[in-house]
Amino acid sequence: MIALFLFILQEAALAGLAVSPLQQWVEVKPGKKATFSITLTNNKRTAQTLSCPVKMDVLDFMTSERGKISFGEEYKHPRSAVDWIKFEDKQFVLAPGESKEFKATVTAPMDADGDYWAAVMISLDESKEDEKGIQVKLRTASGVFIHVTRRKYTERRSIIDANIVIPEFDTVDNPAEKNAAEQTAENLKQNQVLKIEAKLKNDGLVAFLARGKAYLYSDGKRRIATIPLHSNRRQVLPGDSRWFTGVMAQPLPAGQYRLRMFFASDSKYERQITKDMEFTISEDLASVWAKNFVAEDTQTLKIEPQQIELKLNPGRLTAMNFQVANQSLGTIVANCRIESNGSNNNWIELKTTDFTLAPNSCRSTTCLVKIPSDAKPGPYNWTIYVEAEKSGLTTQEKNNIEQHKIPVCVVVDENLHNVTVEDENTGDITSE
Repeated sequence: MIALFLFILQEAALAGLAVSPLQQWVEVKPGKKATFSITLTNNKRTAQTLSCPVKMDVLDFMTSERGKISFGEEYKHPRSAVDWIKFEDKQFVLAPGESKEFKATVTAPMDADGDYWAAVMISLDESKEDEKGIQVKLRTASGVFIHVTRRKYTERRSIIDANIVIPEFDTVDNPAEKNAAEQTAENLKQNQVLKIEAKLKNDGLVAFLARGKAYLYSDGKRRIATIPLHSNRRQVLPGDSRWFTGVMAQPLPAGQYRLRMFFASDSKYERQITKDMEFTISEDLASVWAKNFVAEDTQTLKIEPQQIELKLNPGRLTAMNFQVANQSLGTIVANCRIESNGSNNNWIELKTTDFTLAPNSCRSTTCLVKIPSDAKPGPYNWTIYVEAEKSGLTTQEKNNIEQHKIPVCVVVDENLHNVTVEDENTGDITSE
């Protein structure tokens, strides 16, 4: 399933609280019960570690059209599952190094139909003063999404709003602007791009994960550009709307243009939805746009680390993160895959295989490595391919695809003494 959110508001200094899973889907029949569990770990084990008092609350949350999530009673919605979820324990203390599983029961009403949701907010039941003397509450949330299986569901999506923002240029020769700070110059540069937006609405009863892209046409039928559409949260819950944005920095010649936006979802049986729009670039605008345009001289993606090297003993599970940064002024869509170099692909897995990035943004992707207990000592190799399609003009000689390789080398050594732990901030499992 698709992770909807991860909230770590502050990092605990005296107690490290790991929560697993950070989201889960629970299937239940109308009028029936189902169970799920959340595991909490106080994984600080030093002599200075204190016991960790913890409190759990089940809260409503809502997601804004721009992807911001808000918690609390005031955000109660028609598809709330708060009253359905009951925990055996809601307040407890975790000793240093202690891990405990907490079970909950979901009771679905007879008239329930489709997807419902709530958040389990886990808080350290004490406040902590920061260096400025401000009381800080430490907490993290685990999302619980409940699918009530009454029948076969069809996704219902619609584009309810869309607009095109044409670049704006200040043609007045203002000496003060020439001496502006670098940040101001960068802001001006970002305003001199073609920006498109589309608002997608979920009119159905089940959530979907949307993927958006736009094609630009001139001369009626000739496709000249591709613009990936980005959203902070691609998963759209029933009744919600979400804005998707595409940005292209390259200038366009004067003329008439047609833009086609389309959205697809994970379900291979669902049809794409599209929306067409038209706009005009005047001779004056085209001239100023071309004059002010400065081609980017850096590659679109920056990936860190550029290679992954691990030494593990048999039977260990490890999570390694790599960061993908979009250094361009346009949106991109990235696809990741793993290819074996003679090694078993069942040992390695990517948590995320595709994502979009806004201009000058980045995200972390997790690579899970699980070594079988009967693995033979020696080196094992794979390659992670990250293929990015960037927004911009296309020609027959050159496309907008950029490919990167991340070599992965795992040396299995049965003499190592790895300890499997879970990262207190991300919930990722790692080996030390």
